[in-house]
Order: sequence, then structure tokens, then C-alpha cells
Amino acid sequence: MKDVIKEIIKECYWDYNISEDYIIDVIDSDDTRLKQKLFSKIIYNSSDRLKGLRIFKKDDLKVLFDTFNPAYQDKFIKRHVLVLRNILLNEKNKIEGLEWRKR
Repeated sequence: MKDVIKEIIKECYWDYNISEDYIIDVIDSDDTRLKQKLFSKIIYNSSDRLKGLRIFKKDDLKVLFDTFNPAYQDKFIKRHVLVLRNILLNEKNKIEGLEWRKR
């Protein structure tokens, strides 16, 4: 998990002075606002969103996905969020453009 957190800091907080302990504290805290901020940073900046989001507990992920509203790149981000929900929460969301076509 330390490697994942280092990668998150490198890719998502490159312009901040954030420690690994801070990220761990956010993950373990009850502060949904801080978790949502970290979640958004991962969604928008991480090169491996799936690996980055696995630092959260499944219950937290459900809440974070449900309360997330993209601020920009709306269509692009919503599509990625649906894919991530399908993988991380075992949902069965249909994603336009990624469906199998009948021949």
C-alpha cells in the first residue's frame, strides 16, 4: 500500500507538500469531505485509477462514488467512473461505446 500512496502523492499532489501519513490519516478518518477530495484527485490525476482507489474501504468507495460530481471533462470522467464502479463495486452499469454490438 505504501507504493500506491507514494504514486498517488507523485501524480496527484505533485504541487503540495503531502506526506504518506497524511494520506493514511485521510483514509482512516471519518471525514467524508477529505476522502472526497482525495478521491477526486485520484480520479482526475492518477495514471492508474483502479490501483489508487483500492486504498479505500469498499463502504467508503460506495459513498464516494455516489457523491462524486465531475467538475470538468464531464462525459469522459463519467465513463471512467462507471467502469471503476463496475470493477470495484461489482455493479453492472452499461457504458455507452464500450458495449458489445450484435452482428
